[in-house]
Amino acid sequence: MKKSGQLIIGLIVAFAAVYYTMRNVSVAELMESFRHVNYVYLIPAFLIMCLTYVARAIRWRALLRPVKEVKTFELFSPLMVGFMAGVLPARAGELIRAYLLGKKFELSFAGSLATIVLERLFDLIMLLILFSWILVFHGEIFDTRIMWSGISIRDLAFQFGLFSLAVVVVLIAFIYLLTFHNEKAMALVRWLVRPVPEKWQFKLIQMVETFSQGLGVFRNLKALIFIGVATVGVWALIVLQYYPLYWAYDLQDKSATSLILLTVMVCILITVLPTPAFLGSFNAGVLIALHEIMNEAEVATVSFGFVAWGLNFAVIILGGVYFILHDHISVKKLVEIEKEA
Repeated sequence: MKKSGQLIIGLIVAFAAVYYTMRNVSVAELMESFRHVNYVYLIPAFLIMCLTYVARAIRWRALLRPVKEVKTFELFSPLMVGFMAGVLPARAGELIRAYLLGKKFELSFAGSLATIVLERLFDLIMLLILFSWILVFHGEIFDTRIMWSGISIRDLAFQFGLFSLAVVVVLIAFIYLLTFHNEKAMALVRWLVRPVPEKWQFKLIQMVETFSQGLGVFRNLKALIFIGVATVGVWALIVLQYYPLYWAYDLQDKSATSLILLTVMVCILITVLPTPAFLGSFNAGVLIALHEIMNEAEVATVSFGFVAWGLNFAVIILGGVYFILHDHISVKKLVEIEKEA
């Protein structure tokens, strides 16, 4: 499908999700809600959102260390530009991050991509831990009567959790084989690509071999522990970034349970509905978590969703545009990569 078609479909889904979010709230009520927000609290929320990317850069440096020693600040450019590009259709942001990283430090594209895959693996494991914590200690909040587009939220959450667990297990097994039993892993790859035309087989096999070079951190237990701790720090900031907004809207429940539930539901919805810039899917996740499950006022919840989305979007766009200008990055080249994704 052409990128224009993907964009149109994504926008349709985004507007449908926005409609779902606002179906019981008028524009006048939403505007009135904006007037009652304590905007002072948006400042710490914005700063914490910025700090999440600092933490991500620190962790990415640790993931890269077995491949190449770099400075943390040098990673902000590919990180922020990649995240900015991630708001486009087809999730091309990760490929752009790998391209920019490889170009800046003379690394292979596949090796650079491997560090991003590892990063996402740690993120997924942390998300599963948060989700499991909710289920074990507060499973009762997933009321089976709460529905979203005809689907039980409880069923949606469980299916997402099972799928994520399967992805984690498969990724860990494959990475383990590539790292410690490379010959067996490559034999499996050669068997899997047999149906592919011969001219592509060599390219795919070569890419996997290069990809394995970016997995060196798996051989260092001390580095893995540091990355695990860094991942906890990243996700602590991701959860905490919403806390000032709870005060800005003076929500009834400001507990850690509510914050973790909000984070999990937003992650589920932006994964299930990967809309451009996560518009609509992000808002739906906020509505489900805070209104449908935690029984916060619907108008405040809808307003909260737009403000939280806007702050996140502003951080990504400001950071991305700054580093495009600072590093003289070719926007034309980024567009070409996005089209090829």
